[in-house]
Amino acid sequence: MEFRDVNYFHKLVELKSFKETANYFKVSQPAISAMVKRLEKEIGCPLVFQQSSRSKLTITPAGLVVYKQAKKLLSIENVIKLEAKRASESKFKLGYSELAGKTWLSSIITQLNRGHLLASVETFEENSHFLEQHLRDGKYDAILFTRLENEMLKGINLTNLTKFHYNLIVPANSSLAQKDEIDLFEIRDIPLILRHKRFLSRTALEQIFAKSGFKPKRKLIVDSIDATIQLISKGMGVGYLMNISVKNHPEVKAIPLIPSQQIDCYSCLAVREEFSPNQVQKECLNIIKNLNL
Repeated sequence: MEFRDVNYFHKLVELKSFKETANYFKVSQPAISAMVKRLEKEIGCPLVFQQSSRSKLTITPAGLVVYKQAKKLLSIENVIKLEAKRASESKFKLGYSELAGKTWLSSIITQLNRGHLLASVETFEENSHFLEQHLRDGKYDAILFTRLENEMLKGINLTNLTKFHYNLIVPANSSLAQKDEIDLFEIRDIPLILRHKRFLSRTALEQIFAKSGFKPKRKLIVDSIDATIQLISKGMGVGYLMNISVKNHPEVKAIPLIPSQQIDCYSCLAVREEFSPNQVQKECLNIIKNLNL
């Protein structure tokens, strides 16, 4: 059984038309008919039925089984092509989130340079949700990002590097900055500066809202960490970010929430489960795993 025949049959079941399937693959209609005959001969039973050339194409129960398994086979084919291609390249492609770029990228680049690997490295910054998809698609060999402690990613191997905390970010000259911890209900009347829903800090905060029943009376949606920090420093409200994101900003201060409202997160290195790194890629991965981030 050839992958090509499986691919043709999979599309034939979806389109239910010999002509449309042939047009899709830019082959002749007899080529699609011949594919069906080959598969039926190999499998030993009819897969499709059509009363006449003008009647509706019917997929037999056996054909539906082949269709369902074809999805798995085509996925395996794509994995084989992807991983073989990546293993043959002398490049290490690393994707990273905004926070990872601001906080850890310089250390990583420094160590890769010391290992004489910098010429083999390409880096790309993206939102964490896009990073995950593009890792699966093969755009990256690995991604560096942050994740919540209860977040799992199917088909991806995760290595936790360092544990961090989300804190309430307040102006350094405010009375809130003098506290050891803050209950969200204390800031109900203060504007809460949130990031868009695609960001992890917003996901974490939404989980706290659901658990505690807290709802801010006033909120402002901001797209970047820097803009959030600037607004907080000018007394425009308070925010919710990882403590490391304000490490070099004395005009704001990170204060922990009370224990029942705390959520931990991790800096994380991720690769596809099927990824078989070559020597260059292995060396780059080992350097990142052994960094004290």
